[in-house]
Amino acid sequence: MIALITDYGNTHYAGVLKAVIKSIAPSAEVIDIEHGSWSFSAEAGAYVLLSSYGWFPRGTVFVVVVDPGVGSRRRALAVEAGDYFFVGPDNGVLYPAVKEEGLKRAVELSFEKVSALAKPLMKSKRELFLSHTFHGRDLFAPAAALIHEGTSLEMLGDPVQEITTLSLEEGSKVIYVDKFGNVALSLRTLPHADEWRVITEEGIFRVKRGRTFSDVPPGKLVIYVNSAGFVEIAVNQGSAARTLGVKIGDHVALEPMQP
Repeated sequence: MIALITDYGNTHYAGVLKAVIKSIAPSAEVIDIEHGSWSFSAEAGAYVLLSSYGWFPRGTVFVVVVDPGVGSRRRALAVEAGDYFFVGPDNGVLYPAVKEEGLKRAVELSFEKVSALAKPLMKSKRELFLSHTFHGRDLFAPAAALIHEGTSLEMLGDPVQEITTLSLEEGSKVIYVDKFGNVALSLRTLPHADEWRVITEEGIFRVKRGRTFSDVPPGKLVIYVNSAGFVEIAVNQGSAARTLGVKIGDHVALEPMQP
């Protein structure tokens, strides 16, 4: 199985990624995890990967393309960690999941090596070339397909000892906003308090602690620990991101309210 996380949105780019994979590895089952609207945010991509990968069968190859540095000197990686493989840019997007699983080995992908191995297998009319702006198509997708077909990482590039780190648990900031407007924060614990003061640039909000959305009336804010284990703020049947006036990367202050 090959699973995809990108910031491509509703564009043809995600379809082309899958086409390249299937042209090299026709038997691969390709799963879309998310092609969401959080463009350029390595933290959001890392959050989605960390929240998702463990639900997939062991041996799954994850392609994560949230890559604002495409075409620059940033490295392109293929990593084996625990029971999984991860392919993507070395900008931290892979790190939380790799850290959780335990790094076994990693290589910096070489287009020359990847393309030489992929070319004999490709069933498409086009041949691979390394563009400046679409490494998802030209490097990450073919590398993932080759890994699926049994190619060892060492054949795809040169070994690296460390990858770029990224923490999803520093400070108190927005690391993800889903389609409902629920706001995930870089916090794993929420000390006991029935109500919280949430402070953003938009203002100060009084928020009730709950376990789920319906613990407050429709239109009201609620704070809880979400299904991925992160502190999250929501509006029952509404958008917390809109109410709080926040986006990914914004800092949010939390203060427990005294009884």
